[in-house]
Amino acid sequence: MKKVNDFDLIEVSRIISNPFSREIHISEIKEEYGNGFFIFYDMGNGIAVFIRNFVPSTDFILIEHSEISGASLIFNLASDIKFVYKDTKEYVLKRQHFFLELASDKFSCEISIKKDEPFISFLICIKEELFLKLAHPIVNIEANMKQASKKSYNIFNSLKTDTLQSELFNDFKDREHFEDILSSIYLESRTTNLLHYSIEKVANALNENTKKYNKDGLLSLQRAKEIIMQEYSSKLSIKNIAYKSAINECYLKKDFKEYYGMTILEMLQKRRLEVAKKLLKDDFSVKEVAFKIGYKNSSHFSKLFFQHFSITPNNYKKQFSHL
Repeated sequence: MKKVNDFDLIEVSRIISNPFSREIHISEIKEEYGNGFFIFYDMGNGIAVFIRNFVPSTDFILIEHSEISGASLIFNLASDIKFVYKDTKEYVLKRQHFFLELASDKFSCEISIKKDEPFISFLICIKEELFLKLAHPIVNIEANMKQASKKSYNIFNSLKTDTLQSELFNDFKDREHFEDILSSIYLESRTTNLLHYSIEKVANALNENTKKYNKDGLLSLQRAKEIIMQEYSSKLSIKNIAYKSAINECYLKKDFKEYYGMTILEMLQKRRLEVAKKLLKDDFSVKEVAFKIGYKNSSHFSKLFFQHFSITPNNYKKQFSHL
């Protein structure tokens, strides 16, 4: 599938420079990729708004880069969006949901764009220094930002967009609102309201989630995840993980899903398939890779791989055979 840099996807039709370093770029999607528009609004204060609204005319992969460390609140207003990051981990942002994404100055990710599926996203981007001051209600926000610096990104679990948030960014859907300076300044106030409200919402969700577990419970859940990450190729069972994590098996199953947003089996399978992707780039057969990540049946592995990545392991491996 063709990969397209976000800057190569558009043609800037108008640049509006307003007082005090405010700048607005209004762009059209190139005809070969679809129909719609991009808007970038740099408010000159460390905050920028980025709106994408288009219907693609072909399948392609959109490449995003950033050379500025900070954070983005990403709202998805249309079809589900699948993000693939540098470490090959995937994250699907569902329709009418948003998440907080932290990024280093070496950030990069890929987004799968599908023909005729509307792509409408709204981003509020904040430079790191300002973000750390604004996001103080979020527990351990500085530690999370440091983690993003190490691996180029960090994501907080998505939340459903509520009525107030929908009302706040509803005005941004009309590009004409950006062409008048008075209207654009009004949009700045809407942006800061949405930013404040959404950060508080993320903080409340995280704090509420953490309150459910005592210190020992949290350590057990973190230990369970560590076991999956490190011992994925072993014959792991929930009973075995619970014993090693010093937690009751029933509590582990219930609390793990609530805390991490996925079951133990889902995380184990995801981890194995992520490692498989890396191994397939090397000189290992599909059968060898299946065995290395903990699957005795290569047919079962191939089926899971296709369900997860929409490509067979054989075809995925062929992409690297000529390199």
